[in-house]
Amino acid sequence: MRRIAFASLKGGVGKTISATALAVCAAGRGRKVLFVDADAQSNASWILLGGHKAEPPTLAQVLLGEVEAEAAIRETATAGIDLLPADPAVNLANVALVQRHTGRDTRLRKAMAALDGAYDLVIIDTAPTLTTVLINVLAYASEVIVPVDLGAFAVLGLMELEETVAEVADALNPGLRVVGLVLTRASRNNVCRELEAELRGRYGSRVYGPTIPLSAKVEEACTRGTTVITHAPRSAGAVAYEQLADEVLADGRAEERGGFGAPGDDGEADAA
Repeated sequence: MRRIAFASLKGGVGKTISATALAVCAAGRGRKVLFVDADAQSNASWILLGGHKAEPPTLAQVLLGEVEAEAAIRETATAGIDLLPADPAVNLANVALVQRHTGRDTRLRKAMAALDGAYDLVIIDTAPTLTTVLINVLAYASEVIVPVDLGAFAVLGLMELEETVAEVADALNPGLRVVGLVLTRASRNNVCRELEAELRGRYGSRVYGPTIPLSAKVEEACTRGTTVITHAPRSAGAVAYEQLADEVLADGRAEERGGFGAPGDDGEADAA
């Protein structure tokens, strides 16, 4: 069972949009998906529940040990996707966990152990801040995908996230690694083209092939409580996410990619 976290320490990079789009694409390919919303803003929950807020119990109660994970999971508006939702109480849970010392960083992993093998894929959305909840996600996940928007501060937070992933891998989760970058919110201008060329030159095959365009259809879908895959399946954004899903879901792709922090990785781009 693959456990993929979408993470970035920079906001506004299309993280939630990318995570939910991948979930819908995976379900459309016959995968049984569990989506875990670990962001107190709960935008992913709102999208996957068709424009409705999640009622308790949510991830907050799971992290605090008040309910079993299975009791908080519910069906979504998309066949094949179940959801462990978030709500603002996730912030309160984070504060409570900070004050606890025993096992505070592995609460999610322990709570999810009973579900191991129940799904083909677990996709986790995270908040753009370094918190105990994020550490819990990284202690549970096996792979991290980092959305990077093609703006002026494209790599802001990337190095810090890489360091955090490395520290969590060393202390809590030896198999964890950043498997790739997704370039998002790309406009048709020289700045975006130059930034994309720089990132692909620097990180090589660690950057996924499709570039996700800045698209009104993507934003429009979110306001309607759905993903661009469902709302505008022929749009450029939907096509790019379908192509991304092909790469992410391909067997062995993570191993081929090598991943950041892989043994022998010197941080340089792959050779051409």
